[in-house]
Amino acid sequence: MQTKICRKCGNELPLDNFYKHSEMLDGHLNHCKDCVKSRVAKHRSEHAEEIREYDRERGKTEKRQQLRTVITRRRRHEVSGYQKSHNAIVREIANGKLQRSNTCQICGNQCKTEAHHYNYDLTKSVVWLCPVCHRNYHQGKSEKANQIRKIVDLMLSLKTTG
Repeated sequence: MQTKICRKCGNELPLDNFYKHSEMLDGHLNHCKDCVKSRVAKHRSEHAEEIREYDRERGKTEKRQQLRTVITRRRRHEVSGYQKSHNAIVREIANGKLQRSNTCQICGNQCKTEAHHYNYDLTKSVVWLCPVCHRNYHQGKSEKANQIRKIVDLMLSLKTTG
């Protein structure tokens, strides 16, 4: 097994602990994955507002809008009951039978919340989440994301049983 020494932390690690990089002599970066991740996290925290603005502008590009459309269409076909549940919530809000919360039920953030369905067969059983918590619920791999999933699942299971 080949190893490499990280130029940042000095640890000798297997090559699979280094990101691939075609322009490097051995085909891998000189900094290990952990060092790269910590450098990127530090940069993102120090430049958070600039990065958010860049992401907002990038999201407005035609390519990104087309990608969102493709993803939404795929979800509608792949997830049984998704569209029916979404439409039911929109109708309930429009008819005044359901009130959208302005506060995330996880982090307490004041924002335009999104309805999260635990079960698409229970169309009106939702938890109101901010976009960040909702994205973490579905895509997050961190411990915080796991905690969000546990809390939301508990809240919704209490709604459906009680």
